[in-house]
Amino acid sequence: MSAEFATDARRRRRRFARYGRIIPIAVVQLFGTVAASGTFGARAGHGGPPFHAPSTFAVVHPGALSGLAIVLLLGSIAVLPWRWRWPVAVLGTVAACTVAFAFVAPARGPYVAALTMALTNAVLLGHRVPALLVAAVSFLVLPWADYLTGRTPALPWSAMTLTSAWLIATLAIAELARVRIARSADARAARAAEARRRADDERVRIARELHDSVAHNMSLINLQSGVALHLGRELPEQTRAALTAIHDASASALTELRAILGVLRSADGTNPAARAPGPSLRQLPDLVDRARAAGLDVSLTISGAPERVGGITDASTYRIAQEAVTNVMKHAPRHHAIVTVSVGTDIVDLTVSDEPGASAEGRTAASIGSSGNGIIGMRERAAAVGGTLTAGPTPSGGWTVQARLPIVTSNSDSQEPEEQR
Repeated sequence: MSAEFATDARRRRRRFARYGRIIPIAVVQLFGTVAASGTFGARAGHGGPPFHAPSTFAVVHPGALSGLAIVLLLGSIAVLPWRWRWPVAVLGTVAACTVAFAFVAPARGPYVAALTMALTNAVLLGHRVPALLVAAVSFLVLPWADYLTGRTPALPWSAMTLTSAWLIATLAIAELARVRIARSADARAARAAEARRRADDERVRIARELHDSVAHNMSLINLQSGVALHLGRELPEQTRAALTAIHDASASALTELRAILGVLRSADGTNPAARAPGPSLRQLPDLVDRARAAGLDVSLTISGAPERVGGITDASTYRIAQEAVTNVMKHAPRHHAIVTVSVGTDIVDLTVSDEPGASAEGRTAASIGSSGNGIIGMRERAAAVGGTLTAGPTPSGGWTVQARLPIVTSNSDSQEPEEQR
């Protein structure tokens, strides 16, 4: 649920960034320009001062906007949602609409709001050369529109001053924002690199501790059990079976431990070449055979197609079954353990239960569930793949572990890239 909520939140942020930020620009440009033009009923000559006058002594009074002028205003706004995907194309389209509007209608009001956003976006994305070219064209064309169309006979000195101030401020602010964003990205990259370095150091430290303690002692167990088997040919059959189970289990644990050490010592935490085949549902018969060799009465039933299960779900199912069977061996060795696996279309159901035998001894089911971290670890494994796990005593005095895991073949979920701003 948390992953779905995070994905929905990212989509909402992207939608707002794409459309929500355009709404203020659209309102300012459209309604501000229409109001400044006198379209709402102002008479020619009585509409108030223009947004910029071509000259201090030659003022072009407002006039109602034509349909073409309204279309150009809307066109410059309509392409803004694609400003991140095609920043240069959007900038060119907005600039063309703005320049055309200046020639179609008296240029006044905030008709350059969309162009301001497109220029800023192009600079932020690193397209400074197209932004400078559009700024130069705007400076050379927009202030002269009224003069070139004959709406005023005077040279547009005041309009040129206002246009240059607007362009310089827009480009300067956009460049400062771009530099700040770049520095923030560099700082985030540096922090991420430092976090990766610390994680690498911690992995190496854990690998060293595992090798010096667990791997060393496991090797001794494997060696001593092998020597006992070699020298104790006259030992009772049950004793030799127990020694054989110890020798095989320690050898299997050493193989997995060496693979884990190889992963921990690798640069990025993954070392496929050093890894042995990972735990899998297909290894459950071997797990059951080892438990039987250790003296546990256990049965296994698998329905469905376990080969369809792969990735983290496959490994998690095996580890949960392994931990549950181990708990039976530790806490209720005289019980009868039943392992059931059902592979469905997109769900794996695992049940490990133990039922007291006729001469069952040892700890009660309630004490089994309250000791150690085994059940906590099994729940964490189930939650890691989005599954559930329940564990509790049975009326007969046994214990049942039930896991329901979705079939997930990869550790990482695909994520859509977020918008840049």
